[in-house]
Amino acid sequence: MTENKDLEGEIHPLKNDEVRNQETNEVSNRRKETKIRKLTKFGQLSRWRTAAFFLVLFVCLIVVFAFSFIIPCPVRPVSQRAWNRTFENAVSYPFFTLWDVNRDKVTDVIFAFKYSNNTNINGSCVAEGFSPLCAYVAALSGTNGSLLWQRALAENIQHVQCGIENLSGTKSSGCLVIGTPHLLTAISSSGETLWTFNTSFAVDLSVIGPALILPDLDGDDVGDFLIFFTPINQASSVTELILQLLSGKNGDLIGQEVYHNVTESLVPFSPLIHITNAGAYYILFIQGTAQGVALKDIYVQATGIPVTAAKPNAEFLKSDPEWEKKADPVSRKIEIYSSKTATYLQKVHAPGKNAGNLLISTKDIVQLLDGQSLQTYWHHNISQIQGAPVSGYFNMDDVFDFLIEDFIEKNKKKVTIVDGKNGKILWEEDLICRKNCPSPSSINTVSQSIFLFWGELPTQANGSVSEDLTKKRHYLYMVHPSHPIIILELKNSTENVLAYTTALFEQSRHACNVLMMGQPIGSNPGPLTITKQKLKEAISLSTVRRLNEGHDDFSDDEIKEYFYRMRYRS
Repeated sequence: MTENKDLEGEIHPLKNDEVRNQETNEVSNRRKETKIRKLTKFGQLSRWRTAAFFLVLFVCLIVVFAFSFIIPCPVRPVSQRAWNRTFENAVSYPFFTLWDVNRDKVTDVIFAFKYSNNTNINGSCVAEGFSPLCAYVAALSGTNGSLLWQRALAENIQHVQCGIENLSGTKSSGCLVIGTPHLLTAISSSGETLWTFNTSFAVDLSVIGPALILPDLDGDDVGDFLIFFTPINQASSVTELILQLLSGKNGDLIGQEVYHNVTESLVPFSPLIHITNAGAYYILFIQGTAQGVALKDIYVQATGIPVTAAKPNAEFLKSDPEWEKKADPVSRKIEIYSSKTATYLQKVHAPGKNAGNLLISTKDIVQLLDGQSLQTYWHHNISQIQGAPVSGYFNMDDVFDFLIEDFIEKNKKKVTIVDGKNGKILWEEDLICRKNCPSPSSINTVSQSIFLFWGELPTQANGSVSEDLTKKRHYLYMVHPSHPIIILELKNSTENVLAYTTALFEQSRHACNVLMMGQPIGSNPGPLTITKQKLKEAISLSTVRRLNEGHDDFSDDEIKEYFYRMRYRS
């Protein structure tokens, strides 16, 4: 059998090859068919992916088109370069506050005043059931000066504090209006009353402002207040300062009043909240000397609740061991500064320090203290303090420097900027000082600050102050550390300037000057004018003044262009 097979293979040598080729071709064909089927499936998948891609692209284009052309973008309010609003036959309280009332991201102006004859005014005093000579609080739009709202209040007004978050639990901000002797009213951003303080316990007391805004002490998720009162009729030199905790949600009392004996005048009264490095809250104020009282002690005296039982409030009622060592064992008062002529007490932010620093101003000295240890960093001697120092950046660092106005002789003051690190003089100039000269201000540029102040430069001819001091012209000046020998004269006015400040009206966009000009309370009524002007506009219209002790190579136009292009920050 084997031989026959071999013989057959030799006789027909190609037969097996043909069979093999045929088998090979069959296998190859099957592989090609499989590959074709796979390629067909892959092609179909690619087409689906391509279709899906173009579909998504088409949808995206429709969305972009809709947002670009069909759905209108929010209209940004056009803030006018300058505006003014005048109220005839009015007298004004010498202050205003800035706050975005209508939430258009432009700061608005809130102020208080009185009309001489207001019977025909909407929401008038008579219509509200008040005396015909009651007071008004009004809000003006920061964009164009239009009246947003105006409301009558029963008493003379001391303070208007706005921008208080979550006031009355409304999840929005509002204002607290403090009047004399008993007025204490929380109002919403639309000027509506949220709550009014119950004055039944305070019949013989007069509230003094401002109020201090505290964390939530009564566990209702709304911040609370510390209100201050003094007896209306003080019979002796020893007076009382009455402290009262108040609910921010409904104006109800939290506990009872806390009495604090004082022996000196409380005017000007500017209490503040100070938080130490340990997170302990202290209430600081001046009554001759600068003093402090722990919020924990006030809370315990008012409520009778031990701190250990005040679980919702425990984090705000801590003690600082370093400060507790300084407390008087009986009165629990802490002496911050011993001088009996302390006039101003200010908190100063310090990089890397939770407690920051404290700036104390007496009649003849300005002194910077460490906010934790109360040790003195430096002091600057003066003749007579003119007002609270203004902070800003004159050096190229992140430490606040201070502008100080010093009354040096009759009708003359010295404006000095001192280094916040060591108290050394960085810049100074003598000015003619008119009566009731407005307070200075400052605004931050990208790296430093512009300082603004009022007065009048002495005559260039002889450097004297021989001009007629009966003239009531006020000059607003501006100085920047990049050109310290240049002063820009931004404005001069013969009207009474009751209040003034410079502030950002739009975040990182427009710095503006705001002036209140008119007659103060107690004077004969006349026109009351609120004016806003963008700082860039004021610079473009300004006059360049060069100080005697310096010279530069820049023209007036180059100087004004340089300052015009400055950018501002909060």
